[in-house]
Amino acid sequence: MTICMTVLVKGGPVQVLRRINPLCSYIRNHVPCEEKKVYVAFKPSIISQLDKRTVAEWTRVCNSFYANLGTDLDVYVQFLDQNQVSSETIDLQQFSEDSLSQEDSPRKTDRLYKRVCMGGTFDRLHAGHKILLSTALLRTEECLTVGVTGIELLGKKTLPELIEPLPDRINGVKQFLDIVNRNVEQNVVEIKDPFGPAIVDPTLECIVGSAETEKGCISVNKKRLEAGMSELDVHIIQLVQDTNRQGAYEEEKISSSSGRTRLLGHRLRETRKPWDKTIGPYIIGLTGGSASGKTSIGKKLQLLGAGLVDCDKLGHVAYLPGSPTLQKLVQEFGNQILSEDGTVNRRVLGGIVFSDRSKLDRLNEIVWPEIARMAMDKADQLWKSGCQIVILDAAVLLEAGWDQTCHEIWVCVIPRDEAIQRIVERDCKTSDEAAKRIDSQMSNVDRSKVANTMFCSLWDKEVTQKQVEVAWNRLKVEIGLD
Repeated sequence: MTICMTVLVKGGPVQVLRRINPLCSYIRNHVPCEEKKVYVAFKPSIISQLDKRTVAEWTRVCNSFYANLGTDLDVYVQFLDQNQVSSETIDLQQFSEDSLSQEDSPRKTDRLYKRVCMGGTFDRLHAGHKILLSTALLRTEECLTVGVTGIELLGKKTLPELIEPLPDRINGVKQFLDIVNRNVEQNVVEIKDPFGPAIVDPTLECIVGSAETEKGCISVNKKRLEAGMSELDVHIIQLVQDTNRQGAYEEEKISSSSGRTRLLGHRLRETRKPWDKTIGPYIIGLTGGSASGKTSIGKKLQLLGAGLVDCDKLGHVAYLPGSPTLQKLVQEFGNQILSEDGTVNRRVLGGIVFSDRSKLDRLNEIVWPEIARMAMDKADQLWKSGCQIVILDAAVLLEAGWDQTCHEIWVCVIPRDEAIQRIVERDCKTSDEAAKRIDSQMSNVDRSKVANTMFCSLWDKEVTQKQVEVAWNRLKVEIGLD
């Protein structure tokens, strides 16, 4: 259910600004705890009062609403009077006036333009995005062009694996524009380079950006001049401080990056299958690339009470002398893989299989089923000893198909550059060797597509510990163990 509120305005946007703080407090206090989406309209409507003299003031009104309410509520300031039947009417005159904060100096961009453009990632639309979009809309008379960052440009973002798919981000922008209802043409498109439509459309007049993208706006104008087009007027908004910041590792401003870090440890997808606690443990497959912190996170979960099965170590046990698996390996690759003591010479075997993909596949066909059998035996032993939740710690969990035995998959990710640095320091490898190791593995993006929960050990140990505790405590409640 959406809460709709209509504010009766007498005297224009200045009167709203004089009462913005008590008005926002009223709205916050009158929204039921279970509701988060709030539509706020004005009567007379913003559009009916909007002209070049009031655009700056209405921009301040919208920005104030989103800055004051947007971190707690999914609020939308509507430009037209939507005539919602269930709308609550609020008489602005009931609130006492505050003194107006000092206004910014008038800017040449505080006016109306026929065609305006802007761009951004727009991942999980937040208050900062809404301020940016509203600021652009208020200056647009005919068409607003919004460029949404394509996947090729997301590599340097924090936790790019958790960024919403491009169609979802484009739809999020369109839905916001429809709800706000400015009655202008919308041109929401993917951008595959840092400039997008801004350097190819000669009809554009203004570009709206934030303090952190101002340099990009300047670069756009350089490109336009080189192409023989006129420069765009540049309107820059200030960044909004995040009042819900949860740690020094998060950005001070409201950002999608901070929003994504807050997803770590939380449920991203529903469980893969139901759990019957009478026949076996609740099995979590824990996986991640080299140096992702997977082993450390597995041990943290063990300390919290989970049973832990180290599938990577089982891989060494699977072909000990006398085992059927070792016999199969000798039949396949010859006695040359054996050391004098009868154990597998891993260096020799590695030289054989890593130079021929077909031989690596054959090795996996022999070894992986045996590891899976041993892992499930160990999980059953842990369950019988009292562990209701068992972690299968396995680097190749997904590649080997062991995820089929799991109730859910928990994935550990780390940025590529950080993983390379960790491998170099830990394993005394060169950067090239570390990079080749990472590139030979499943990507973070592919792992994240099946993740029920994700972790990232990029920051201090305490941050990782908090992620693990959030996931563990949540899961216990969900499956009835708390």
